[in-house]
Amino acid sequence: MRLARVVWLVVVAVVVRSVGAQAPGQGSVPVGRQGTLIPIPTRTYVAFNPSIVVFDFGSLEVESGVAPGVTIGGVGSYTVVDGNRYTSGDFNLRYYPGEVVLRGLSFGLSGGLLRYSARDSSGTRVAINAATVGILGDYNWLIGPSRRFIVGTGVGAKRVLAGADERRKVDLARAYLTARFVVGYAF
Repeated sequence: MRLARVVWLVVVAVVVRSVGAQAPGQGSVPVGRQGTLIPIPTRTYVAFNPSIVVFDFGSLEVESGVAPGVTIGGVGSYTVVDGNRYTSGDFNLRYYPGEVVLRGLSFGLSGGLLRYSARDSSGTRVAINAATVGILGDYNWLIGPSRRFIVGTGVGAKRVLAGADERRKVDLARAYLTARFVVGYAF
């Protein structure tokens, strides 16, 4: 839990810094930084994982810039692995170190809800509903002549916020890894 607090404080500090708040008495924009902002033609995207067409996993996500280098978004996903079903909905907060939203490397936090179900030893399907928190590392490419087609990949990890007894009923680990692959349209 201590690590989660440290990560949360770092993200809050990054968000506050990215908004560009200046302390009283600070000067204006430093020399050399004037006029260097990169115009951002797209600030929002909608994307999905095309694997859902053929396989038992997929996702739908939307993300939008809220400050230089900072986005918020939502993801809904469905995955079946060995008959175990993960259905989740998450809110994401991402920071792009290049300070151009939707493009390049990003790091973030997620929070949401998970419904996990599996068959117990008697063959009966049992389920758990629990909150989750997670960390994200992603990379997006904006491609095409108008730079509106998005291809995104990434990895992450989620912590299931449920007691050991609850998780034991469905044989669910305390944390699990996630992967991301999406294609979509930026506007």
